[in-house]
Amino acid sequence: MGCSTTRKSCNDKSCQRFYNAQPQTITAGTALQLQIAGAKVVDSGIAIETEPASYTITKTGLYHIAADITIATTAVGTATLTAYLDGVPLPCTRRNITLVNGTTEIHTETDLAFSHCCPCINKSITFVLTDASIAGTVTQFCTGVLKLA
Repeated sequence: MGCSTTRKSCNDKSCQRFYNAQPQTITAGTALQLQIAGAKVVDSGIAIETEPASYTITKTGLYHIAADITIATTAVGTATLTAYLDGVPLPCTRRNITLVNGTTEIHTETDLAFSHCCPCINKSITFVLTDASIAGTVTQFCTGVLKLA
């Protein structure tokens, strides 16, 4: 998508939200970069693009990111969900979870501000499940990025 340097395009609100109900297998002791692509719930504006496993923020501004996952396991264990910005973990999004026998729901969110002299940027947001002490399945994954200003 082309990058416009007009002030209006930088201030346009945007929102991308996806719901992925395709099972994603958790292997104990390995990192799982979660697949975002699934059912498109909201696709509005031009400041956010979506790839199968990431969101790309293309305009400066204030953004809210959120993720909710449901994990199914057959034993008790632990795991960590974290959002990453350009491959670097966002500490405020780190959620250490005790997984139960059955299903466990996990939520994380944060706000990010990007201000540069140029309104065009290229920032990647990914979600990764790590430190899994047991195998299981991510059965539902709902994510979203909202440009607030």
